[in-house]
Amino acid sequence: MHQSATEEDWTRLGIDAAVGVGLILALALVFALDRGPATKPAGLSEESSEVESPATDGAVGPARPLRLAVTEPEYDDMGRLLDTLGAGYRYTTIRQEDLLDPSRLAAYDVVFLTCGGAPREWLSERTGPSERGGSGVFQARPEILDQIRTSLRQFVGRGGTLYASDWRIELLAIAFPEFVDRYAMDKGMVQTVEAEVVDAGLRRRLGPTIGLRFDQPSWRPAAIAGPEARTYLQGTYENLDGRRLAAPLLVTFPFQEGMVVFTSFHNEAQNTETELELLRYLVFTTVTAREEAKIKQTMLRGGLSPKERSLLAATGGGEPIEESYRCQTRGRLQFVLGFEDQGGRLKLEVTAPDGRRYEKTGTSTLSIEIADAMPGTWRYSVTPLEVPYRNFPFTLTVGEEP
Repeated sequence: MHQSATEEDWTRLGIDAAVGVGLILALALVFALDRGPATKPAGLSEESSEVESPATDGAVGPARPLRLAVTEPEYDDMGRLLDTLGAGYRYTTIRQEDLLDPSRLAAYDVVFLTCGGAPREWLSERTGPSERGGSGVFQARPEILDQIRTSLRQFVGRGGTLYASDWRIELLAIAFPEFVDRYAMDKGMVQTVEAEVVDAGLRRRLGPTIGLRFDQPSWRPAAIAGPEARTYLQGTYENLDGRRLAAPLLVTFPFQEGMVVFTSFHNEAQNTETELELLRYLVFTTVTAREEAKIKQTMLRGGLSPKERSLLAATGGGEPIEESYRCQTRGRLQFVLGFEDQGGRLKLEVTAPDGRRYEKTGTSTLSIEIADAMPGTWRYSVTPLEVPYRNFPFTLTVGEEP
């Protein structure tokens, strides 16, 4: 059982090291000692009908925001970004020792594990110099690694969402070794990477590419593998040896009932407006990840394949958000508006190529399914009739028969 350090004993230490295969298998992660800056799930309906007026699935209740936790800022100040998004994104700042205690993490729905370091109490002997001019590379205590693995797997497994950035790939390698490609855990030099926007929903917001500035050495690409991993951004970067390598930069993967979001890029002192838009998208992706995973699982169980997903956010009630989807073949077609029951009320409208309309209104995830949908351009709109807070996030997923 770990013992929590007092505030006076707390020391912020940077993590920086390549993790060898043997070290991971032996639960021996290497850390660098650097100085950082001070400082009933919503059911998807199985049918829908053409309607002239909305059907209401329930009355609006009191707002129930997600419970967010953020680790103390060092190289990634996610708390500063959350502060700009409004009251729905209030969070608790947690210490790294809390990561070792499953009962502490159980108090939260989402944990932002931001880029930074490790407490001195986690480390044992020094094994080498650090790339960032700190005190060096240190080996972690085996019992600490075991606690990290147990705690993070329990948190995500029960339905939690874990955001991790940059150096925190090391902790993911401990907790979720089956999803981390240890041979791709390289380090990048200071540079700007012209990243390709792979995800269609993100491409609509940012365009086909985005320039990402990495202003610290030894940053980590998203060395995530597996058939369930979903890549949002990828690019070619230069590693510390001067070689150019292609790698994902933003990836999500599911684990049991929960979801993990990993990003190489994160919130720092200077970000362009486009980079800030990406960071806001990252937050919305993280807080909607649990609902999105439920939608995907339900679609697959129902014999449908998710084809396209849009991530949206409403600042207030009133104006509809409109988009379209091109259906290529006749068959079953489903539109799912995903959002948690937090005190909002949204309306989903779908218009067929021949003008027929389908409509639903409710206070949590809504589904409209067309049993024999015709090919052509289908239009859909989401109207936020009431939202519990500014920047209320929701997703729209379109599924078809494979």
